[in-house]
Amino acid sequence: MPKRAALLAAVSSIALVAASGAAGALTITQDTTGANLLSALAPNQAQFNSISVTYSFGAASQVGTYAGFTTPPVMIGNGVVLSTGNVVDVVGPANATDTPSTDLGGASTAAIDAYAAGRVTNWNASYDATVLTVNFSLANAGAIAFDFVFGSIEYPNYVNSFADAAFAFLDGQQIIFDANGNPVHVGTSFTSLLTTGDANTAFADPHAMLGRLTTTSGTIAAGSHTLEFQLADTNDGILDSGLFISNFRTTANSGGPVTEPSDDVPEPGSLAILGLALALVGFGRRKQGGAS
Repeated sequence: MPKRAALLAAVSSIALVAASGAAGALTITQDTTGANLLSALAPNQAQFNSISVTYSFGAASQVGTYAGFTTPPVMIGNGVVLSTGNVVDVVGPANATDTPSTDLGGASTAAIDAYAAGRVTNWNASYDATVLTVNFSLANAGAIAFDFVFGSIEYPNYVNSFADAAFAFLDGQQIIFDANGNPVHVGTSFTSLLTTGDANTAFADPHAMLGRLTTTSGTIAAGSHTLEFQLADTNDGILDSGLFISNFRTTANSGGPVTEPSDDVPEPGSLAILGLALALVGFGRRKQGGAS
């Protein structure tokens, strides 16, 4: 009986950890190394004929990898993070003041300048842009997808005045949108998906983050393609925003680019822990059956 009680106690403890999402502290490592960024962004590289990642525009401090974005209510798998300031500064806890806020003196990009006018609310210029370029090839026609969350210190005081925005240009075509067909930004057009309850980053009460989203491209042809993730300050160079990108992958064909809320699922580590708990339950039952 003591052994059985100890086993059940261990199982209960393991199941509790699994149910909590194996919550842990977010860690960010500033890194511009292509191989490291690729490993973080695309865990299943075998899906592609070839794939490479390059940090192609912005200050070195604006890009890195992250792990442990696992505290509810906002969770996303490990991946790559871009910031309009220093990536290491977007780790929480939240601060009621308008921080992090770093003006790096960076420029915009030609793609943002060509696209944002008339599409980003009150846009007249972008600054501190950062670009992650993914070059990949497909053996057959299909689609690509990725998960992301986007947060900004601009919310709530500067909504629609300094509407920092995130973009993803697939072969030159913008593919991530909000509900009104505009680029993803924390503003009035995206209110239904905002949360100030994030516990992982500085983008929490009173600031805000979009809950995890999944973008799926339209069908693209077999062969070589380029996807550029771009993030920039809007109308000033301060008050930082961040873009977390995870699980770049191939997927089923889609009729056209679509961005939609993504249901939170247990992280791989949580699934492994839950599996161990179930295995221990089965072992305990077999032991009990053998002793009867």
